[in-house]
Amino acid sequence: MAHDCKNYDDRIYSRVGQGGDSIDPSFAAQRRQECEQKHGNATAPFDERTPAKFDNAYYIDLLARRGLLTSDQELYTQGCETGDLVKTYAMNGDVFFADFVRAMVKMGNIRPKHWWTPAEVRLKCSVANTHY
Repeated sequence: MAHDCKNYDDRIYSRVGQGGDSIDPSFAAQRRQECEQKHGNATAPFDERTPAKFDNAYYIDLLARRGLLTSDQELYTQGCETGDLVKTYAMNGDVFFADFVRAMVKMGNIRPKHWWTPAEVRLKCSVANTHY
């Protein structure tokens, strides 16, 4: 999955040079250059290392302060309990996959709050299915 410059420009521009930066300066510079060359129309993957592979590289990038979105990097930089989880997933892909499987099974077992409320699987995540 990739995002347009507008989704992460606040991170690559406003945080550089401020004390306690939560972004790797070389990562920010690379992203700024790409955005400027393509006049804001550049896209970037969440995970540069293996963008077409589902793995734990995303978490490794967070440890290196190379999270694309501010909200993603906050999982690690704010010192909250998610920081330990980010470290665990970065260091051990097997733990990440085991937790992911458990979460998917748990979400798959979620049922509508009321029996008369039909559930649907969206064909496109951002838009409700159209029924004719």
